Amino acid sequence: MANNGLWIVNPDTGEDEFVLYSELEHDVRQKVIKPIGGFIFDAETFMSSNLARVPFYIKDWLPMRGKAMFYAPPKSGKSYLAVQAARCIAAGEPFLSLPTQPGRVLYTQFELGVEVLQQRLLDTHQIYPDVFVGTSFSMKLDTEIGRKQLLAAMEAVKPKVLILDPMYKALSGDENESYDVMRILDFLDSLIEGYECSILLIHHSGKDPTKRGRGSSVLEDWVDSDIEVKVISKKGEPLKIRIQPIFLRHAAIPPEPIEAELSPAFEFECTTIRTVKQQVLEFITSAHTTVTPKELFDAKIGSNTSVYTELDALVKEGRIRKEGRGKYAI
Repeated sequence: MANNGLWIVNPDTGEDEFVLYSELEHDVRQKVIKPIGGFIFDAETFMSSNLARVPFYIKDWLPMRGKAMFYAPPKSGKSYLAVQAARCIAAGEPFLSLPTQPGRVLYTQFELGVEVLQQRLLDTHQIYPDVFVGTSFSMKLDTEIGRKQLLAAMEAVKPKVLILDPMYKALSGDENESYDVMRILDFLDSLIEGYECSILLIHHSGKDPTKRGRGSSVLEDWVDSDIEVKVISKKGEPLKIRIQPIFLRHAAIPPEPIEAELSPAFEFECTTIRTVKQQVLEFITSAHTTVTPKELFDAKIGSNTSVYTELDALVKEGRIRKEGRGKYAI
């Protein structure tokens, strides 16, 4: 397995021949590259492996059977953002220009009364197939009663994505104490395992923005994606936010944040213009393996012509390389 290749017998000459892993077909490469000690590879071989791509409900942000967190200050539209995420995931529509995979969503609200939650849904003039919503002011997930309440909802809905909004209201203990917070996180892990779902937490930022989300740091350690939401609009202007992933376990941090404005229909619309070239480069960067044009088409990045044009341009600029027939990588 050393030297990034292996010796084979050439079927035409009958002689031994050294072949690089990168020269092998994908299926053959996966068969010959095997770990040692259960899960260990030498680094050169590991770099030649075609890794399975992590699937996401929200591309790069919310992995399937994973967990993500949006944290933001008060009056920043967190609940509008959460409702929009629920609708987009359930419908398989882009969320803030990010592709999604469809899945049933359970949105649990711990702060808004049922009348206010209902009105927020009505104000968007959208339809919400495969989205389930509910409000509870007493469901504390570090208590047996609260866990049973959520388990009953999970069993009835069997969602693929569970959204908890806001996180601190689901805790009867001290959010600054790691032990108290871990009791909830261990329970949420059991939901992910038992229902094969993903979890999106809506959380408040602390008084010191450099310390990110409020409370114990074990929450930030637990999530796969830690995403900061900041208000960038001035008083009297329509609400504008900047969304910046601070940590992504399964994707590269994008070079630029997403900026969005709350529309009169109470959904955020992107104001950041992301070119086809930027989206192609981001997709290939986050893939960690070779990418085909079809995968880019499936991600609805652009037309066939525009995608091929930007692939050629990125190859010429030396930012990506072309491998074999129609495969691209960083």
